[in-house]
Amino acid sequence: MHGPSLRPTSITLAAHQNYDGLSILLHWLTAFLVISLWTLGQTLSYFPKGAPRDAALSVHILFGITVGAVLLVRIAWRSSAGRRLPPADAGWPGRLAQSAHHGLYVLLLVTVALGLSRVWLHGNSVFHWFSFPKPAFSTWKLTRTIGGLHGDLADIVVIVAGLHAAAALAHHYLLGDSVLRRMLPGKRKG
Repeated sequence: MHGPSLRPTSITLAAHQNYDGLSILLHWLTAFLVISLWTLGQTLSYFPKGAPRDAALSVHILFGITVGAVLLVRIAWRSSAGRRLPPADAGWPGRLAQSAHHGLYVLLLVTVALGLSRVWLHGNSVFHWFSFPKPAFSTWKLTRTIGGLHGDLADIVVIVAGLHAAAALAHHYLLGDSVLRRMLPGKRKG
């Protein structure tokens, strides 16, 4: 007599059910940018004041703008021409995964918007190539509040992205299905 299965009801995932190359590229580019942005954001205060810290902040700003652009392209691609795959799990696990993806997109967009708002309110420059015009209503308190919200949401993005990665690894190593392989770059069968 066998006990109940720990594995949720899964849709059979054929080997040829992989995301298209652009979706895979945008996914991993987003992951790289998010990890880089968070790491840089956590270490900015360790850079010496002056040119080194200004350069690190400039990279952070440019990466933030880039992740925002990549995310908009990703959403447009996924809603138009990107390959749509069935959920890996039927029922509530599939709905939960889809909600987590949508939530991560919203968190990323809001985090980028708050970061850009903070840069604008502060009037930062990017490598002294250009400066964001500081609005007249900007105050130190408002800039600090927006910056704090940006940092808090960035932490939440990293936590949710970490849970997302843990779920993919659990699918691969515990459930033995092809969920993780669907998003890996490389040659595709089928």
